[in-house]
Amino acid sequence: MLCLVEVLQAQPALDAALLVETQRGEYFHLTIGGRLINPVPSSRVAVGDLPAGRHILHLRVLGRGRRAQNITAEVILASGYESVYVLAPTVPGRTFPLVLRKVEEVPLSRPVPPATGTESCRYVMEGPDVDRVLRFMKEEGFDDRRLEIAKGEIKLTGGIMTDDLFLLMKAITFEERRVQLAKFAYDYVCDRNKFSRVFDALEFNSSKREMQDFLYKEIR
Repeated sequence: MLCLVEVLQAQPALDAALLVETQRGEYFHLTIGGRLINPVPSSRVAVGDLPAGRHILHLRVLGRGRRAQNITAEVILASGYESVYVLAPTVPGRTFPLVLRKVEEVPLSRPVPPATGTESCRYVMEGPDVDRVLRFMKEEGFDDRRLEIAKGEIKLTGGIMTDDLFLLMKAITFEERRVQLAKFAYDYVCDRNKFSRVFDALEFNSSKREMQDFLYKEIR
């Protein structure tokens, strides 16, 4: 038992996160410490549950009509923060080559008083975070990507208020995917007593009935 405790204590705390995106929409693969993060190339990759400290990133940026660019960079992740990096042209006005630049650090832990008096929701997405996610979503042309961005950010933060969920749903064009987001986010909503607000983001009665059936099953 003592050996097990020593092993657990020796393991690094997974209390940092990383977000990498391209300024001009280029697609890339990201590898951290020899582990390929996104087998499918993307213009934006978020990674949670990382140990704080030094990490070596390998990025393979797919070129548009040219050879791919390989970038190796060292980053330092701060405990309790999501470190945001952007792949931008080395020379303004040109498309290649790209360089990895740090943009900001966003706090991961945001204590909020529980709306219901319980401890079910310790952290919540704040206003600036919601605005940032909305900007990312609107820059994407496909609803599938917008849905994945919203789901990923909600999961990474750990909590969201109903009014903010409504805004993310409205940033999605197709109602089917709005419903998918609402169902996914239910477990992360901090003020479930106001969850019926999401119905205002739905236009079709069939969608509202689907959400009603979902809620009935959840509260039984």
